[in-house]
Amino acid sequence: MKKLFILLIFFLLSACQMNKSDLTFVGESENWLAEVTVLQTKGEETYQIQLTNKGINVEEIDAIHYYVESKNNGVINFGENDVTLNQEGKYDNKSLSSNFPSTTSNDELVIKIDWNDTSESFDLRSK
Repeated sequence: MKKLFILLIFFLLSACQMNKSDLTFVGESENWLAEVTVLQTKGEETYQIQLTNKGINVEEIDAIHYYVESKNNGVINFGENDVTLNQEGKYDNKSLSSNFPSTTSNDELVIKIDWNDTSESFDLRSK
C-alpha cells in the first residue's frame, strides 16, 4: 500500500510538471538588452520582462516606454509607460498580463523602447 501511495504521488508530480513550460526570448540593440520570459502553466500564459541599458547614463533617462508584440501570431502584446530604471540601469517586471497558452519557441517577438525623444525597435528570439 505504501508503494502504491508513493507511486501515486510521483505520478501526480510528473503530471503537474508536464503542464508547465517556460520560454525565454532575448534580443539587443545598440542601447538595450531585453529578455521576455513566457511562463506557461495549464490554461494560462504570463509574461515577465527585463530591460537592461547598455551604456546610456542612467541619470539622463527620465522614463522609458516599451511595447512588446509577437510578429507571427499576434497573441503577445503588452507594454508599459513611464517606467524607470534602477541604479544599475535595469528594469524588471515579473507580473504582466496573462493569456491562453499559445506562444511557442518558433515565435518571434519585437520590442519598441522609447526614451528621451529616442526610439529603438529590435527582435527577440527564443533561446
